[in-house]
Amino acid sequence: MTVELKILDLNFWGVWLISKHIQQRLAALIQVLEEPTAPWDLVVLQEVWSDRDYNQLASRIQHNYPHTYYFHSGVIGSGVCVFSRGPIVSVLCHRYSLNGYAHKVWHGDWFGGKVAGLCKIVHKGLRINLYATHVHAEYDREADTYLAHRIVQAYELSQFIRCTNAADDDINIVAGDFNFEPTDLGYQIVTQFAELKDSCTFALPAGDAAEVNTCNTPDNVYSICEGKHDKVPRGKRIDFVMFGQVGGRTKVQCSESRTVLNRIPDSPLCYSDHKGLQVTLQVATEADTEFLAEPMTPEPKTVGETYAAAVGILEGALQKVRWDRRFFYALMSAAFVGLLSTVDSDSQASAAPRWAMLAVRVLLVVLMVGALWMAAILSRIEYHSLLATRNAMRIQQEHLYSANPLLRVVSDKK
Repeated sequence: MTVELKILDLNFWGVWLISKHIQQRLAALIQVLEEPTAPWDLVVLQEVWSDRDYNQLASRIQHNYPHTYYFHSGVIGSGVCVFSRGPIVSVLCHRYSLNGYAHKVWHGDWFGGKVAGLCKIVHKGLRINLYATHVHAEYDREADTYLAHRIVQAYELSQFIRCTNAADDDINIVAGDFNFEPTDLGYQIVTQFAELKDSCTFALPAGDAAEVNTCNTPDNVYSICEGKHDKVPRGKRIDFVMFGQVGGRTKVQCSESRTVLNRIPDSPLCYSDHKGLQVTLQVATEADTEFLAEPMTPEPKTVGETYAAAVGILEGALQKVRWDRRFFYALMSAAFVGLLSTVDSDSQASAAPRWAMLAVRVLLVVLMVGALWMAAILSRIEYHSLLATRNAMRIQQEHLYSANPLLRVVSDKK
């Protein structure tokens, strides 16, 4: 027997005070999802930051999608939620150990608490592991300050997937805004380490491959120019639905992968600054010999190269954190010396200079405490998370080399 599954993934772009036309776009999305003809079995959304928006969405579409879950995390929530026609039987959420910097408020990822979420779903006779995620944004492709954090998240996602499969599961489906392009290292980590296949590589639409781009496309009213040196001027593909086989009872093929939900009908607006991604999977049981999917295990040489590249990035990030800690300790010391120098400096001054000096002292205290917090607390957390990920990768890298000795020889020569 072959079972068809349709999945919709969409970054809704519901950032309070920043995103445009949230309520109009939410109403349009609800209208689509509450239609009796809505084709999707599973819906995964990102950037639904408001509890009110999520509750409104869940209540309005419950006749089509009676089972739903929001992954609460961080200060303002993860923004990631799942809607399913089949019952959700268990849930697990992993908050990424690194997720940007609290002091970079203008980026906001730290406050969102990005996660890898899992909903185990029973639908159409299948036991489905539906993973939903939203990886830290890139912001600057030419100078990616957060690259190491994003590598850590990609690795943690791959291990979360590997470690949460049960013997009686049938299929892994991973959906979300990865903020990685198909040529990026983070994409290679997720697909290779978790043994996943990208739906778009199996069911590209006819014509221009740019038609599967999901973000910053020229036909989206919310797209922004990414600069004259943009490597992908026609948009980029950073939203994915990936799939993997669990055990040997099922074989999976992708029969469709295309973008949907761009322009709202009879409106100048779009549903989001991203396009939705619709994927159709054909899942055959072991009794069905109509087709057999090819093995999903990647080549050891390719995996070895990915490990080496990722470990190298993490090594560089560890060195940077060491220097950052020295900088913050030096800044704290300078602020402390500056504070000591103000003692009794205004004892004979009039009211106005005294108030001015008080303001200077307050600023110096804030700077000193902030620098101490960064050096002694946040930098240590970052260092340990990077160290843990690097060490875990080295263990798996060593295991790969033990099984494939020639790879070690090639790696040593490089």
